Amino acid sequence: LLAPLPSSQFGWVFNAPVDPVELGLPDYFEVIKKPMDLGTVKKNVENAGYHDIESFKEDCHLAFDNALNYNAKASSVYNMAAEIKKHF
Repeated sequence: LLAPLPSSQFGWVFNAPVDPVELGLPDYFEVIKKPMDLGTVKKNVENAGYHDIESFKEDCHLAFDNALNYNAKASSVYNMAAEIKKHF
């Protein structure tokens, strides 16, 4: 399920944890209480960190929901997250 996302048109945005310092997002951790990204999801899959498909799906959706919650609707990151979530 994850394999096509990182190489997709938008998937690269969600491959690594958000770095608020590098990206200049000082309030990121105030807004986003449980950060998630697809790279972390992939590591969890590889390390048998999920006991059921629902936990896997929740983390994938969390990565996209965080982007939707933090970013403005007009932003490219918001629109990428919305587009991927529609197909996930």
